[in-house]
Amino acid sequence: MQGNSRKGHKDQGNRKVVIQGKIERKKDERGKEHRRKFRVKAHREHEVDFDIEIEEDGDYEFEKLSVDELPTEIEGKPITWLNNFGIKHRESGNYINKRYRVRIPGIGQKRVVIVDNNSHGVPYFYTGPTDNDELILSDGDPGVGHT
Repeated sequence: MQGNSRKGHKDQGNRKVVIQGKIERKKDERGKEHRRKFRVKAHREHEVDFDIEIEEDGDYEFEKLSVDELPTEIEGKPITWLNNFGIKHRESGNYINKRYRVRIPGIGQKRVVIVDNNSHGVPYFYTGPTDNDELILSDGDPGVGHT
């Protein structure tokens, strides 16, 4: 592909840029930190905070990733990236491949776009339910946006 490689593909050769200080572990009613519930905070003005809950117990490490190198369009329509993050198994350092829920305020009425490792950097439209502003994902390295 020539020209702007960001139009339709996430450049897999680029090193991911981790944004520090944007991950918050959620707490239960007693103030104890949850092992499976996190908040990924926005970094740019157009981004929004995401609440994430992994369905299975485990020892997870979260990263807030930059949206700057994500594709800029899908099917000729501009993409507004809302957030980008990674969830890894702490022990292996590999991205998870387990179901988790992502709550995104106001996303239920929009056409959701995902780019992740499973799509090899090519954005696609999310086809799952968006009930209660929630998505169900399984790839541990998604960028989430809308058109």
